[in-house]
Amino acid sequence: MVLSRNSFFLLLAALILLPLVFYKLAWLAGTRETTGTMYFTGHGNLGSILGISTYPVIRFRNGKDTIVFNGNVNIPLKPDELVSVRYQADNPADAKVNSFTCIWGDTLAYELGPFLILLVVFFHPDLVPKNAKVILGKKPWVRFVNG
Repeated sequence: MVLSRNSFFLLLAALILLPLVFYKLAWLAGTRETTGTMYFTGHGNLGSILGISTYPVIRFRNGKDTIVFNGNVNIPLKPDELVSVRYQADNPADAKVNSFTCIWGDTLAYELGPFLILLVVFFHPDLVPKNAKVILGKKPWVRFVNG
């Protein structure tokens, strides 16, 4: 199969980025929303260079059970403050604070590195020439030829 350089990089970006997005969308599809409270502030050690980190410990009720989970690092919440929570209906311990950064932050962080590398390879003129064609097939799996 012969692809243009742009088509190849678009396909590669989709193969790298979309699985994590679909995973998060599937997680969101199986969640319920409720209100929890900030129970107390937990402290963790991110390593001697970064120092001590703080995170809110959130609790919420699910039927007769009380679920407790750690929120993201450095969320500015006060004890007993109400907070929106999303949790898996079949696994309430899999919960997150219902905000964009708490739900999507890890996905964006995991995608940023590969995406930046892909951008560098795409825009660097010596790695893949602008007029190159990409041949996908047997060995070698990917071959670049001048178009």
